[in-house]
Parts: sequence; C-alpha cells; structure tokens
Amino acid sequence: MTPHHEMPASPAMTPAVLTALEAASASRGFDTRGAHLFQQNLNWVVRMPNAAPGGSVIAKIHTPGTEQAAVIRQVLTAEWLDDNGILTTRPAGTRRPIQVGAHLVTFTHDLGVGMGGPVPPEELGRLLARLHALTVPDHLGLPRLDPAADLLARIRKLPDHVLDPDDRHWLTSHLQAAGELFESTDWPGEPVVLHGDLANQNLLRTRAGLALLDLEYVAVGWALHDLAFRAWIRDGFSDAPRRYDRFCAAYGTDVTTVHGGRPYAQVLAPLRAAVGVVIALEASLRALDWAEEAAYRLMCLRNQEDPRFAYPWRWSSARIFHSFRTRFWIFCRAGAAGGCVGLIHWHAQMKERGARGVPRAPLC
Repeated sequence: MTPHHEMPASPAMTPAVLTALEAASASRGFDTRGAHLFQQNLNWVVRMPNAAPGGSVIAKIHTPGTEQAAVIRQVLTAEWLDDNGILTTRPAGTRRPIQVGAHLVTFTHDLGVGMGGPVPPEELGRLLARLHALTVPDHLGLPRLDPAADLLARIRKLPDHVLDPDDRHWLTSHLQAAGELFESTDWPGEPVVLHGDLANQNLLRTRAGLALLDLEYVAVGWALHDLAFRAWIRDGFSDAPRRYDRFCAAYGTDVTTVHGGRPYAQVLAPLRAAVGVVIALEASLRALDWAEEAAYRLMCLRNQEDPRFAYPWRWSSARIFHSFRTRFWIFCRAGAAGGCVGLIHWHAQMKERGARGVPRAPLC
C-alpha cells in the first residue's frame, strides 16, 4: 500500500479525499501506486492502474452528503444495465460503498482510457434507443424524474459572490416555473429508464462499444428528456447541425419536432440551459476562469425571449479564456470570504451588455 505522502499531488485532491481513497483501497486490498485523478466535478474519480493483479480499477470518492442508499442504487443499476446489454462499469468487489469520514468510496472495473475522439452521434442514438426500449425494473427503486428539484437545491448552495441575489431570485423563479410546466406537460409515450446526464465525460468509446458512465441521475421519466441533451449541444454549444441529424436518424425521433416542437422549446431547452448555467456557476467556485462563461450563460438564459439572442448561443466547455486582459478580472486577494475582487463587478458588466443587447463574440 502506498503511503499517503507518495500519492500524486493534485490541487483538487484534498487531504480528506486522499485519506478516503487510501483507507478504502486498503480495506479492499487495492494498490494505489500510480493512482491519478482524471475527473473532478461534484465527485472525484481516480484511476488506479496497479490496483489489483486483474487490472486497473476506478475509484469514485463521492462528495460529502451523498446518501448511501443512492450510491448502492447506482451500483445495482450498473449491474442491471450490463446484464441487459448496455455497456457500463461493473463494481469491483462488494456492492456496498465504504464510508471514510464524510466520504463514500466505490470501486469499479476500468473500461480503459477509451478510443479517443468525439462520440459518433449515431452510436449514441442507437445506444439510447436500446436503453429506452428496456422494461423499467421495479426492484431498483429508481426515482421519478424531477429535473427542477435537483437544480433548485444546487442553487441554494451557491454563495452570493458567485450568484448575486437578483440573479438567484430570477433563476429560482425560472426553474420553479419550468418545473411546474414539466409536471403539467402531456408527454408522449410511456415512462422509460433515462440516463439523465449525457455529458461528454459520461460517454466512453471502447472497442466493445459505447459505454454509459456516471449513473447518478438515472431515473424513470420521458424519453424526450434524454434526447434534449443532444439538441441542446447543437443549440447551446453550436455543435454542427449535421451531427444532430445523424443522432436523430439513428434514434428515430427528433425531440425538436415532437408536438410541433413545443415541449422542447418551452420546457426542455430552458431546463437544459439552466443546467448549463448551474454547472458553470459551480465550476467557478473551483476555477475562477469559469466565471466569465457562467455570466455569459446566465445572460443568454435571461434574454432568451430577445431575438438578438437566438440560437446558437456559442457556449463553451473549453476553459480558454484570456481573462487577465480585462480590467474586470482581478482576483485571488485573500479575505474573510476567501473570494475574488472584481467577480461581481465583471458579472454586472456582463448583465449590462445583455441589457443593451450586445451578444458576446464566439469563443475560441
């Protein structure tokens, strides 16, 4: 077992996370030599290439406050999906997560680093068609889809230096209205098993096929909710329309045309946009170069009825901002709030630009 001080240094791996990883690994007999963090959003995901004689293992250190029942459900869901021909990561060892301090830790078999390159949209379309065709299992106790509830809880946790009171009030009201409209919409078809978070980092191309990762948001709901992810990549992130067309052809449905496009335009697109705003705001707590993107995303959402803010919005997930060129971006002065000088000023400038109808130039 590798001592704590020999673990690879990472600014995102706090001492509590490292301790949780090492203690949980020791309890399973896994070797942490060569372990490295390769993803950190709400949770920490670590690849351990020398964990066991049988090969590499992936450790997931869950954020504090994660419920054990929810983690166990994710493990059981992974087994059920794999048993039904949907490639995902099976648990390595016991199903039960290990509690170390405030963190739960789980281990899965490593599917490898993947084949690289963007996921072909037709592969995802075919995979989702197979997922949505499965009979909803009763034994897993999957939650009913409630997209607004999770976002509202995450907004409440954001500090005021990231989301000022005016924007917080507007975003909360926007989501409450979207949630009510979601509940009252007459969705086509029967409820299906949804993945719920089809971000690129949750898809892995392997030689055995496309795998679905991170089952935290698997739920029972309406298929159009999953399909809206791909439409929003086109509309919010300026992905090539032909890629979206290939996805629709493979799946067999275009969410933007169902019922005249009203469910997508009035419910699903605003919800997808709100998800993107919240993700960027949360990311700005860990990396301040996300704040410009978060402010721009919120400006787009608040001005969505303005024809000058028609799709595509040219959002970006690449953190290539030359923020130091602007006088609004002066940060890292120590203080009681531990925060940034100029962040709120910059955000106000971005809102002012939105009020004047000055869309931002495309990001590099």
